[in-house]
Amino acid sequence: MTAQSRPARRVAEIRRTSVRQELRRGRMTLVSMACGVMLAACGGGGGSSAGEGRLQLITFDYPGGGTLLSPPQKLKATTTSGLPVKFESTTPAICTVSGDQMTLVATGECRVVASQEGGTSADGVKWAKAEDVSQLFNVLKRSQTITIEAPDYVLSSQTREVTLKAKASSGLPVVITGGTPGVCTLEGDKLRLLGKGSCAVTARQAGDANHNETTAAGFIAVDPLIVADGIIGAGQGSTNDAVTRQGGAVSVNAWSSIIGGGWEWCGNTDNTCFRAESADGRAFTSALHIPKSKWTPGGWHASSNTIDIFAPGLKAFDTAGDTAGGLKVTTETAFAINLGVNEGLLKAKKPVVVQLDLGKRNNGCNVTVSSLLWPAAMVGGYGIALGDFAVTEACGLAGVNTASLDDDVRKLPSPWGSSPADFAAAMAAYQAALDKFKPARESALQLIRSSTVVRVRLRLMDVNSDTSAPSDGDFYASDLSVIGAITIQ
Repeated sequence: MTAQSRPARRVAEIRRTSVRQELRRGRMTLVSMACGVMLAACGGGGGSSAGEGRLQLITFDYPGGGTLLSPPQKLKATTTSGLPVKFESTTPAICTVSGDQMTLVATGECRVVASQEGGTSADGVKWAKAEDVSQLFNVLKRSQTITIEAPDYVLSSQTREVTLKAKASSGLPVVITGGTPGVCTLEGDKLRLLGKGSCAVTARQAGDANHNETTAAGFIAVDPLIVADGIIGAGQGSTNDAVTRQGGAVSVNAWSSIIGGGWEWCGNTDNTCFRAESADGRAFTSALHIPKSKWTPGGWHASSNTIDIFAPGLKAFDTAGDTAGGLKVTTETAFAINLGVNEGLLKAKKPVVVQLDLGKRNNGCNVTVSSLLWPAAMVGGYGIALGDFAVTEACGLAGVNTASLDDDVRKLPSPWGSSPADFAAAMAAYQAALDKFKPARESALQLIRSSTVVRVRLRLMDVNSDTSAPSDGDFYASDLSVIGAITIQ
């Protein structure tokens, strides 16, 4: 058997020898190829051809995101050689380049090329020409905003006609349209009053080669119920001597257990809470600034910021019975306010509880209806349908359905959504949550119409304690500002 296997073993040895030789030849070829690549990178060979120098690479920062009419933008690119980069636009009708400055001139696709032709760096090393790197991006039109110059409300007893104006941030002409049957008509720039209600106004700027089209819409209340239009005499500490221009008392209580040490008025010794008013009395601010160093995440703290505003001519509730006076709601359908908040509070997405205290008194308390408002901007105008308020304090009145302030009203979701794309879904979720305590809302509307609105209370019960902004400094700021008129319309 051994003798018979020798030829077979000899054939096998010949084959293995042949394979090893082939592998050696292949390995030598592969090593030679690898060395060729390494030489180009390590200085022993050329980039695009032998002898031109080391390989260099370009890193080109993305220059997109700008819009038309933006200032020239500085282009940024670096090379591994340290040699300077040259920039060129291959789409000069869309964007131009001069040196390292890029200017956007028209909408469309802009392409900028960064190149380096090679040469000798400061340390004496010769570098080959780098492969060009380009950036391609869309140039968009510039956005613009419209400001409608119109009053918050108009009283027909004082005027029957209002001249409207609107300005676009672009300076382009604006067209105003609007009108509401039975309430107002628009003839040119003249708004003519017909009757009580909300008058719709829309301003449009059609855009041009550099600007996007934009519109702005708003409502002017004709003969609304005025809660307040300006607050004067801002008190400090535990002093409340502020009043509205209509003679209603204003009480402010911004406090925190970690600042004041308990359930007490906030002082003003360390500027942690204060009140301020504008020179014209149109803006009134109650500020609560909680030092970050004192706030313990997860710890027990109690804080709030409350502004109470009485109806014109009223200083307090009548403790002997129903409060006479107040605002009598008839055909009005919404509560309207211009509200301001600080940047950190806006980012924290904290809602403001809005309460209407009625003149109806029973068992030593006044009936209260409540709803929520979510600030959507640092300064914004908001309307809450009267039908969205729910009775949260019935004072023992028979036949009144109530909702829980903490478990129902304060758990309502925001109707705004996180972006315009999900606005419809957010509004649907808000309406579904409202419907869960519909009987309490129906009772609220009945009581609002059968009584009077004596006081408006703005309560920031969920103060900002987790999100700050650079402008807030070393505080978690929770500022509430009433700007202009508060009306029921």
